[in-house]
Amino acid sequence: MKNLPLFSLFLALSFLSKAQDCAKMHDYFKEGVSMEYTDFDDKGKVTGMRTQKVTRIYKSCDTLVAVVESIIKNKKGKETSRAIFPIKCLSGTIFMDCRSVAPSRDQTRQRDDMEVEIRSIDQRFPYKMSVGQSLPDAELETTIRLRGLQLFHSVFLIKNRKAEAEETVTTTAGTYNCMRVSYDVEFQAMGTRTIHTVCWYSQSVGMVKSINYDKKGKEENRQELTKFVK
Repeated sequence: MKNLPLFSLFLALSFLSKAQDCAKMHDYFKEGVSMEYTDFDDKGKVTGMRTQKVTRIYKSCDTLVAVVESIIKNKKGKETSRAIFPIKCLSGTIFMDCRSVAPSRDQTRQRDDMEVEIRSIDQRFPYKMSVGQSLPDAELETTIRLRGLQLFHSVFLIKNRKAEAEETVTTTAGTYNCMRVSYDVEFQAMGTRTIHTVCWYSQSVGMVKSINYDKKGKEENRQELTKFVK
């Protein structure tokens, strides 16, 4: 029993070390860091922009959590939606909330009597991914009710995730060593739509580029990291 306080201190220091390692491994796990993503159509024309800013960093047991504010604007620069979501890191592995990539609903325009229920299974990005590695599925389920009456329900499912190749990607934000990850996206809301996505993920800044393809393999649109500010 006399050794219990010492053991507890060891665990506390161990958890703190893991959280600090996350901040060292990933440049975007710092308060004030912002990422700007630009959307392009299949002809390379700008269709919109998404900014993600880390507004807060805190530790929850052995997990480091970054609170991210996301603002989406159309091609004219008008804000269309705003959301807040967490990104978590445990021993270098990133748990990315699907709201970082899913179609966004504006949280600021919801009525006081409106109930929003969100169930999320995060995308997982291991610190050391290997080519050919299969990655777990991810999911975002959203239900909106008004006085008990369901107004909206959607399921955003990311499946068949696979690490395909290590590649270097250059955008206006810089040049990054990335892992190319492919997956299928199934979006259920007033019908079902499926697309194939390829993204390039960097350990230092997160998603650098992603391209969406239709069922015939034709590029529909893409998103690129165009600015990264520490």
